[in-house]
Amino acid sequence: GVTGTLPLANGGTGATTAAAARTALGVVIGSDVQAYDAETLKADVDDTLTAGFACTADADGTKSSGTYTPTTAGGNMKTAVNGGAHTLAPQTEVSTIVIQYTNNASAGAITTSGWDKVTGDSFTTTNGHNFMLYLTVIGTFQHLHVVAMQ
Repeated sequence: GVTGTLPLANGGTGATTAAAARTALGVVIGSDVQAYDAETLKADVDDTLTAGFACTADADGTKSSGTYTPTTAGGNMKTAVNGGAHTLAPQTEVSTIVIQYTNNASAGAITTSGWDKVTGDSFTTTNGHNFMLYLTVIGTFQHLHVVAMQ
């Protein structure tokens, strides 16, 4: 049998223990690679969360013209500023997105387009007014619910 260490130049790690080999390869468990955890949430496996979670709202910036079509990229919780007349369209992904919308001094009329159903309050253009928007798309159905927070 083979004894001793196999040098790096010959395809080895130059180590005599598994731990030393992992260090030489840069795959130390717990620092270079994640240790196995049966509770790891996976995108393609059903699971039940037994703890709460928090997130950071993704800032989508000021909307002042054209069409704003939110996306889940960056997260499902968003903030946006109404800085001029524009159109709000539904996201293309099957998802729910919540947007906290704030009017600035240049706020314009928000037109909705592409929604099967729009419910709730009407938008205003008053500086400082805030709205919570609940956007839900499932299959071919799109629903927008608007809640005035002022």
